[in-house]
Amino acid sequence: MAIRVLPIHLVNKIAAGEVIERPASVVKELLENAVDAGATRIDVTIEDGGRRLISVADDGGGMSAEDLSLAFVPHATSKISAEDDLYAINTMGFRGEALASVASISHAHIRTRRRDDESGMEISSAGETIGETRPCAAPPGTCVTVRDLFFNTPARRKFMRTTATELGHVSDQLARIALPNPPIAFTLTHNGKTIQNLPRAESTRARATDLFGAEVCEGLLTVTSGDDRIRVTGLISPPDRLRASGRWQYCFLNGRFIRDRLLNHALKEAYRGLADASRWPVAFLFIEMDPSEVDVNVHPTKIEVRFRDSQAVHGHVLAAMRTALNKAQRPASAQLDNARNDDDNLPMDQRRQSIRQAMADFFKSQPPPQAKLDLTPRTYESPSRQQDRDFRRPVPPAPTPAAHMQRPPAAAADEPTPPAEMMQLNNMYIVAADEDGLLIVDQHALHERLIYNDLKTRLAEGGLEGQRMLLPATISVTPADADLLGRHSQMLARLGIEVTQFGPDSVAVQQFPTLLANKGAPPEEFMRELLDRLGEDESTDPERLLEDVLEMTACKAAVKAGDPLSETEMRSLLSRLGEAEKGISCPHGRPTSIKLSMRDLQRQFKR
Repeated sequence: MAIRVLPIHLVNKIAAGEVIERPASVVKELLENAVDAGATRIDVTIEDGGRRLISVADDGGGMSAEDLSLAFVPHATSKISAEDDLYAINTMGFRGEALASVASISHAHIRTRRRDDESGMEISSAGETIGETRPCAAPPGTCVTVRDLFFNTPARRKFMRTTATELGHVSDQLARIALPNPPIAFTLTHNGKTIQNLPRAESTRARATDLFGAEVCEGLLTVTSGDDRIRVTGLISPPDRLRASGRWQYCFLNGRFIRDRLLNHALKEAYRGLADASRWPVAFLFIEMDPSEVDVNVHPTKIEVRFRDSQAVHGHVLAAMRTALNKAQRPASAQLDNARNDDDNLPMDQRRQSIRQAMADFFKSQPPPQAKLDLTPRTYESPSRQQDRDFRRPVPPAPTPAAHMQRPPAAAADEPTPPAEMMQLNNMYIVAADEDGLLIVDQHALHERLIYNDLKTRLAEGGLEGQRMLLPATISVTPADADLLGRHSQMLARLGIEVTQFGPDSVAVQQFPTLLANKGAPPEEFMRELLDRLGEDESTDPERLLEDVLEMTACKAAVKAGDPLSETEMRSLLSRLGEAEKGISCPHGRPTSIKLSMRDLQRQFKR
């Protein structure tokens, strides 16, 4: 096969394939150029998700006629001039391929004016044809307009997603540029409607709140740490306000959004032992370091980087987050440390007596059990029958009688009879003793498994029961969230959920799963977590996604660690241990029970 030099139009299209994946890629490149131009205001206008039109206008420095004539030429840039510049990048864009790549697959136009010039200049491009520069009327700054993206590459155009999905990606790119640049005002308009209006902000917290809302940013902890080599600042969630997915995590290096496995590991490691490992913190982290210590030219879109000393960066980020988390928990931990220190100073006999007394005080202090579980099997009610019922707002079920007023339910013939002796430990575990040994049950894990199995059975029979709400719950949504709900409407219906549009940026939950409604689960909280999961990965297999939602539903409906149980409830729960798929684990993989035989106990006590 002969070697040949590719024609320039094919070279440009190959470059475009590396840099321009979808309309959001164009927006990213144009936003970066606007930031580098010193803009204080940037207005983004798109139509049809960016297919028909993308326009980015700024009030930055503008270009001269000479610079404008080279704007669409491949490998033309004002941001590097020598090889050494590649190892000390101080700008957002620098490769010199973006505008040429965009122009090769669209109808592009640039209008620009420097602040001291009397008039502006403009230039147009259609595919490979670049026009001449000519004078025009223009305000100070630059406006780049891109029409009919991928008009000459139909194979790429047909792989674009729905309008709302592409709009969601554009919104995310805007967030990646807006977060590290609070002093710059941004607007995003789609089909004539304002989607984002971000005024100039005084802080990252204010900018994040404008972008994502107070609910996401409420209670975030301040991160600030570093030295002359590496500085880490930002905002992170306290351990008790984690999310269902990592979609709210943004890491920036010298103002540029990046993805890095090492930083992701540091994020997870910071919360080890403080929170559920399956949950994700909200995190807006900003790393500043000497540009010569990092290579940002390892990926066409500059989203991946290579650190010269990756372990040092990992250590700084981890230490900064740990410091913020420790400060937030210092009052409680200080008390615990003082108690431990006091106990450590006692003689051995007194320490043993102190431990015995603490255990006795613990068991005396346990509150009387209260009935909370509802393990009574429910009969599935068809959606048509449900619609005939009177509309009503779901309310939790009435409290059951006290434990001593109830008779323990009889176990089925094929179910194990609960042990005669049992207790609840720390309102988390059920400890039962019989002649064979000791059984320790995680009350949440077992109940979660039982509910999950029941949900799968009901789903196979046609769908979950939903309950109409007299006063619908409303939640704020982004355009991307609204698109997610629309694309997964059939799955939501199977789950007993009905959602309708309620205003320009919110939805109303008209119907909610009866199981969760009866447990008093807040629809707003459930739907936010559901959106986190739906938005985590758009390529997720629908059936796998449905399994994830069932797991979440079961977890929300199950009795929680810390809930006191009556003797009747404990017996009812243990009587169904055999249903939990051999009682091995909950849907998340945690054990539901541990069995210690008499031999195990004797071995532990050296008998």
